[in-house]
Amino acid sequence: MSAPKISTWRYLRNVVGPIALAFLVTVGAVAGFVLLSIDHTDDAMLTRQSTLLQLALHDRVLEAGYAQTDLAAWDEALIAYQDGDTEWFAEEFGTEGFDYYHQSRIYVLDPDLNPFFAMRDGGEITPTSFAAIQPLISPLIQALRTEERQAALSAYKAGNREAPPVQTDIGLVDGQPAILSVAPLVAEDHNLNAAPGMEPLYVAVTMLDATVANDLADRYLLSGVRFDDDGTLATHEAAIALNNAQGEPAVWLKWLPDRPGESILSDTLPALGAALLVLTLIIGLLLRNLLSASDQLHAERADAQHRALHDPLTGLGNRALFRDRLDSAFRTMEHTAPCLALLALDLDRFKQVNDNYGHEAGDELLRQVASRIITVLRPTDTLVRLGGDEFAILQTGITSAEDATGLANRILSAVRAPYHLGDNVAEIGVSIGIVTAPDHARSENELVTRADDALYRAKAGGRNRYCVHAGDRAAEDTPQRLQARVGDAMIARGAA
Repeated sequence: MSAPKISTWRYLRNVVGPIALAFLVTVGAVAGFVLLSIDHTDDAMLTRQSTLLQLALHDRVLEAGYAQTDLAAWDEALIAYQDGDTEWFAEEFGTEGFDYYHQSRIYVLDPDLNPFFAMRDGGEITPTSFAAIQPLISPLIQALRTEERQAALSAYKAGNREAPPVQTDIGLVDGQPAILSVAPLVAEDHNLNAAPGMEPLYVAVTMLDATVANDLADRYLLSGVRFDDDGTLATHEAAIALNNAQGEPAVWLKWLPDRPGESILSDTLPALGAALLVLTLIIGLLLRNLLSASDQLHAERADAQHRALHDPLTGLGNRALFRDRLDSAFRTMEHTAPCLALLALDLDRFKQVNDNYGHEAGDELLRQVASRIITVLRPTDTLVRLGGDEFAILQTGITSAEDATGLANRILSAVRAPYHLGDNVAEIGVSIGIVTAPDHARSENELVTRADDALYRAKAGGRNRYCVHAGDRAAEDTPQRLQARVGDAMIARGAA
């Protein structure tokens, strides 16, 4: 009887023992790896979603400011104010702000901050109702009247700035989160503008309500998105704070973050139980689940990166992609002149298309313009939409300024052709500012600033043309310039 006992013992010791030990070590290692992967995946997902929402909210505030400046520079509005025509403000100004820019409250104040006109949710209300939000708006008005902001307003009135200044903040209006914004009411015809410090003020309140929350949820595939006035979290919730101008949390955005790690664990628990009996099955199921989760995570990250770097309307790159490509171009740029060009583009008469045919036609026009410009670019050129009707092109690997001006001519020809927008036909132009580096710009900021300066000069010179910035000046395509361009370092040309 002793021999079988010894044989069984040896079998247990030499075969079953090592297998059992290897099995337990494998199960323990796999279990530990799974738990670490769960934590890492959940943390990575939370970080990604937090970053996306922070960028989205920052864009919301910027969009509110863009909307403010779009309506603030309106000749008819300033004339109606000077005539005391509140009926026009109710029918035109207020309707535009409410219907197209979702401004739930609109106020127009005189220079002494007395309310002239008020509207709420598309209906005119008593101007004295402004007193309810005046404590929130007063700091914005004070900031708008600082020397720096007044200088920006003077620059706009002088035609040296594209839009009037606007001041924005985050706060609670009647206990509800909202974006607050203030801008001076000015005219594109600068002869109509009031004296410095005597401009009427345009105040807007854009609510951060369920509609905005649902839009964020749909756009970024999130659930439970809501705005709140405190940071208290419900079970499984996450939150990010929106700070006001004083750097204090004013509003909280909360949501139920995706937890792919927990989903993986719940999916693999039955497989892990079965794996105690069949090691091969355990490893197969675990690898399959991990591979599936990894593919899903990479796909979501790629999609998130694409969204973060591209304009959703046109599919072009956005400001973030522009800055990344510009930084890369300067890092690899040779110190011979020129080898890099920046073309700043601004569509001419785009606002008339929006006003005459509506914003859907305007959006379609932007898409068609983007498609046309792409056809005249090289594969190495980068075209981005900076916002509104502003575009930029980064042209690398050039050998002379003529490479950039040649591209500008092709763009002018492509853009000037008529556009079919449903039943309507529209014609627009484009103004282009050009600067090359490193001969005329030694830094990224200098390149952008000089391209903007050249763009402004192109617009001031009659629009639908281009202007090249060279040194401290920008050359335009006047006959005198063309006659002297052989001896001049500045070259610019426009479209007929």
